[in-house]
Amino acid sequence: MVTSFTAWFSQSLRRFGDVRPRQLADEEKRSGAISSSPIEEMNALGSYADLRIGPMALESSGNFATITHQTIFQEKHRTVVERNFDGAVTTTEVYQARLGELVTRLELSGSTLQGIERRFSDPYVSYDPHHDICFSDAVMLVKQTDLSTVQADRVDPAAAGLLPYEFQARLSKPDHFDLFPYHGWDLSALLERLSAYDTLRVIAERPENLDLMVVWDFMDVVHGGYFSREEFTVGSIGGSHLLVTEGTSDTEIIRHAFSVLRPDVADFFRYVDMEKNYPFGGHGNLLNFMKGLNSIGMAVGVLAIFDNDTAGLGSLRELAKIPDIKAVKLPDMAEFEAFPTIGPGGEQRADINGRAAAIECYLELPENCRIRWNNFDAKVGEYHGTIDQTSAEKSAQRDAFLKTAAGDPYPFEKIMKVLDVIVEACVAG
Repeated sequence: MVTSFTAWFSQSLRRFGDVRPRQLADEEKRSGAISSSPIEEMNALGSYADLRIGPMALESSGNFATITHQTIFQEKHRTVVERNFDGAVTTTEVYQARLGELVTRLELSGSTLQGIERRFSDPYVSYDPHHDICFSDAVMLVKQTDLSTVQADRVDPAAAGLLPYEFQARLSKPDHFDLFPYHGWDLSALLERLSAYDTLRVIAERPENLDLMVVWDFMDVVHGGYFSREEFTVGSIGGSHLLVTEGTSDTEIIRHAFSVLRPDVADFFRYVDMEKNYPFGGHGNLLNFMKGLNSIGMAVGVLAIFDNDTAGLGSLRELAKIPDIKAVKLPDMAEFEAFPTIGPGGEQRADINGRAAAIECYLELPENCRIRWNNFDAKVGEYHGTIDQTSAEKSAQRDAFLKTAAGDPYPFEKIMKVLDVIVEACVAG
């Protein structure tokens, strides 16, 4: 994380500096139309881009070393905001979103509380500041601190901290503090050893902070000629998690479900190329594929998704014996605990969780739908069952789902639970 002084200083320049395109300002100066002001002379040192939440600056960088924040934002977050510089109102393009919208994206990027605690407790010894405040106390302090009271542009020798004095005394004031004392220095010092994304995730632990705006302000480096606007794309480029299922239909259904129901995180997931012949048909092939990946150290970032049936449950138990492999089955559902079935014992209602719940069971089911029990799986001591329907009926059920849109009157509740399980597994990994 760039020093909080640097972040504060660059943000202060933005409040009072010239925001016109640098090329235009330079032409005006050469023509004698305007003269250089002290602030403009400071801006001549370079261009800045910064990330902030509410009034608090998190990270600042500039020129050709600009840090980008594509991963946590999406194109829908692009907007134009006004700036008031000493009475002169200008506009600039930024990406901004409520912190509450970004929490899952932060976690899928690796900023989970478990990972943050590990990094907080083991900082880079060469340059990270040291203090004896443990992670649980740091989170407690963040929960008790009202960020809305931060006065980001306040320079005052008596600049007050936000934390209780007993904790302020255990923190080191940042470099340049005597020259530029700023409000809220202690909260910045407390979280200084964390990255900007880790800091945002910790700040999200206070519910009132979820409505604060996270802003990525980058156009200064574009106007400065260091980057083109087209280089500031957003989204999880390439996806961070590879999802592998038992078959083509499963993958098509999950991919469509994310695009319709969870567009806020859909870009974090990628899938095996279906057009080049899906190589993992059935639980056995998927099981062996995951074992193979693990044997060559390539299982990181891959999640295997098995059906909620006897075969899938058996594969999941086998993979659970191998460390560093991520695998889940489709979730148990209360609706499946007394599901119509037919088999050797005739027609009866039975619990199909862990026995016969393929992904089609999580879609809209036809009337009089039932499970037909067939072969016995000796490994798990259960009969294996499938939905009692023809291939054409199964295809029609899938195709009907693949045509849905978010606002359609379709029972999405069960497939949404599938997405919840996938996101939770990827975050936990």
